[in-house]
Amino acid sequence: MTPHLPANKPYFPETDRAEIAAEMVKILEGGRLTQGPWIARFEEAFARHAGTAHAVATNSGTSALEILLRYFQVEGGEVIVPTNTFLSSGNAVIFAGGTPVLADISPATLCLDPQEIIRKLTPHTRGVMLVHIAGLITPDLEDIRRICRERELFLIEDAAHAPGAALNGQPAGSLADGGAFSFYPTKPMTTGEGGMITTNDPACADFARSLRCHGIAIGEENRGENKNLLLRLGYNWRMSEIQALVGYYQLQRLDEALDKRGQIARLYEVALNGIPGLRRFPCPEHTRHSYYKFPLLLEKPFLRETVARSLAGDFGIQSGSIYWPPCHLQPFYRERFGYRPGDFPVAEDILERTIALPIYPEMTAKDVERVAGAFRQILQNRDAFGGGE
Repeated sequence: MTPHLPANKPYFPETDRAEIAAEMVKILEGGRLTQGPWIARFEEAFARHAGTAHAVATNSGTSALEILLRYFQVEGGEVIVPTNTFLSSGNAVIFAGGTPVLADISPATLCLDPQEIIRKLTPHTRGVMLVHIAGLITPDLEDIRRICRERELFLIEDAAHAPGAALNGQPAGSLADGGAFSFYPTKPMTTGEGGMITTNDPACADFARSLRCHGIAIGEENRGENKNLLLRLGYNWRMSEIQALVGYYQLQRLDEALDKRGQIARLYEVALNGIPGLRRFPCPEHTRHSYYKFPLLLEKPFLRETVARSLAGDFGIQSGSIYWPPCHLQPFYRERFGYRPGDFPVAEDILERTIALPIYPEMTAKDVERVAGAFRQILQNRDAFGGGE
């Protein structure tokens, strides 16, 4: 029986598993399970890797986004967010007291279209959230930064897909006013659940450390003997020591993991070449792609959901989307903000036909050929998808 091929899988080489287990025993023996040395060690290492002055660990990528949005005081204002993103991007704006204003995407990158930012501007716009979809930092970044700079808008990176990614040698998380990462198990590096804020602003870093710990005084605010003064309303958004331990080891493997993902992507490009009904999304020059996902655009009449069912049912291959349905077609956003089908024609056309192939460091060339062979068989049968003459 052919084994199931998952869409993703965390990368924990045997030596790392053994070392993590040994260090975990020390943590359990010591009894300090939170706010300990591994948090500080992980944050310092991540800041160095991201090229920022500060990194602040959190319990999720969503809380990392909300903390940044609260720092930039979006309450009562609007934040432009691409409709092509995971729901947490827009949800974080709502949680922070703002309104997410969804925007369409570029068909070449699946990322935010700079011209859409201009079209969506209102007197209430406070900032822009740029999402590095699938691990790609858009080549339109400088245009987006210029638009924000000229209009005095903050720019946040939702870098959940993109740890280790870079544009012109500058890492994700260091490209804007702040960055937010997710370490969910499917991501290029993981802590199980968890997130990270990156910033060069010491005030932002202190605010983040305060808000993640109920809002107690941190840094320059904490001048007295009482270390538990509540200055603002916060949450328990802390990361545990065990998560930080796992994250530290994952970070040491990140460059290796991304190199392996890049190798799989290049194998896909060769194996899929010449298969009719498919179009790849090329990686632009001077870009390091994290390849959190490997997206393909299906030509009509093929749709992602029907191809995905065939891959899973007939070939045992799991796939994914980036993202379908997009935010504006989700029931909550339609009811809350009045979005309707047709509001974002590029996203609706492209995302319904975009499928994400399995990609993770331990995939083999044989796995890639298996996926390509399955696509070749599925797409040859156009009649089954309503594509017959």
